[in-house]
Amino acid sequence: MDLHYILIAFILVYIFITGFHDEGNLIATIISSRSIGIRSAFITASLAQFIGTATLSTTVASTISKDVLKLKYLTIAGNDLETMIFTGLLGAVVWNLITWYIGMPSSSSHALVGGMIGPFIVKYGIDSINIYGILLKVIIPLFLSPVFGFLIGYLVMYLTSHILRRAGVKVNTVLKRLQYLTLFILNAGQGANDAQKGMGLIYILTIGSSLSKSSEFHNTIKILSAFMISLGLLFGGLRMIKSVGTRIYRVKPFHSFNAQISSLFIVITAAVFGLPTSGTQIINSSVLGVGAKERPTAVRWQFAKGMFASWIITIPASFAISSILFLISKTM
Repeated sequence: MDLHYILIAFILVYIFITGFHDEGNLIATIISSRSIGIRSAFITASLAQFIGTATLSTTVASTISKDVLKLKYLTIAGNDLETMIFTGLLGAVVWNLITWYIGMPSSSSHALVGGMIGPFIVKYGIDSINIYGILLKVIIPLFLSPVFGFLIGYLVMYLTSHILRRAGVKVNTVLKRLQYLTLFILNAGQGANDAQKGMGLIYILTIGSSLSKSSEFHNTIKILSAFMISLGLLFGGLRMIKSVGTRIYRVKPFHSFNAQISSLFIVITAAVFGLPTSGTQIINSSVLGVGAKERPTAVRWQFAKGMFASWIITIPASFAISSILFLISKTM
């Protein structure tokens, strides 16, 4: 039981790392465009992340715990289950830290999926993973969300440009104030997504134990997860802001507002249906769509290509890292 608690603590650390790796992307456009001050943006976003994680639906946690790995192999893994979860999670953390250090917006969701399936495929083969569940509820949403982010960003930019074409300079003041609301809703919705991926791992770890049947345990995990992802955002979120807010497209309050609105559609939909999406992908692709509509030549497509490449290689990279770590652990 003690080992269980150690692993739960490690998963909470992963949620913290997700906070400073991913969640800063959600406020990048607001800070870079100077729509909201840095302190106000971080306080608003961290509070929203806490509330979203602690109070909203746990459908994403359910997806991670039931639709990625087959229950049969979770129950027969025995004492190896802790090692497999640990090395799988460590593979995701290593990849997250690499991409965070170089300032490349990659997806913690991709990293987690790749990391978790690695040890199970090494030990039990491809039959141990739920291919249908991964494709339908993980891979397809993760890869389609940036496509929709780009398209919706482009469309929203087109519509708002048309609606506000005769508006004066003062409209920027209104848009800045509205972004307090969009910032809060977006972060609350994504809080009900990102932190819950770690919660799903905890539920996997406690399968068959009395802990998994305790509502008090579930509530405690939700509160702790909410606290960790909020804390992670406050500690490390600033590092990704330059990448999203300036290296893709130089955003102003009008662009930031459109990117936030575009992202909201996808984030809320994903939270409702339990689809584990990436806030990193959504906000970055929305910025691309907004920039492409206004001035395609000003979009830094070269950086965008590198960003897309990191998304594509994240699952194989974290899969390889976790597989190697698991093989090393078996020799000890």
